[in-house]
Amino acid sequence: MAWLAEGANVNAAKLHETALHHAAKVRNVDLVELLVEFGGNIYARDNRGKKPSDYTWSSSPTAKCFEFYEKTPLSLAQLCRVTVRRAAGQRGLHKISKLQIPPRLIQYLSYN
Repeated sequence: MAWLAEGANVNAAKLHETALHHAAKVRNVDLVELLVEFGGNIYARDNRGKKPSDYTWSSSPTAKCFEFYEKTPLSLAQLCRVTVRRAAGQRGLHKISKLQIPPRLIQYLSYN
């Protein structure tokens, strides 16, 4: 998780697939949840035009996880956190701790 907290691009594609595609292929529900929490795009398409959920079996826990996220949008607080972190960029994340905002918000934005 450290690489995500440090600002790694959760939607970066390697060999035309995102980390969510890989998590779906290896059926790792915990990784799917973590990636989505950090802003992973469940609708991203690979070079075959497939979404991560297309690599799951319909009754598997991973498929149910994707189904949940497709039906249930992230909370406004979570969307704001992802947006602020994306706007700050990887190089600007260290500045979050210096913002003149309540410490609790700094902790939230920093995933502490």
